[in-house]
Amino acid sequence: MSGAPTIWVNSDMSEQIADFNGEYVLITTQDMKKTMLGKTLEEAREKLKEIGRYDIAAQLR
Repeated sequence: MSGAPTIWVNSDMSEQIADFNGEYVLITTQDMKKTMLGKTLEEAREKLKEIGRYDIAAQLR
């Protein structure tokens, strides 16, 4: 995901959210697993809640 602007990174840098071609993507940096979150921050927050990542959803503003 080179060149994609990062909008969130956790404290140990093992996870990040990037805006890749207009779609927010959660990336686990250790295995490069990608989870598509949606095209808006609201969609991203809702998807994060659906997958149980309330900790990240609360940090996105």
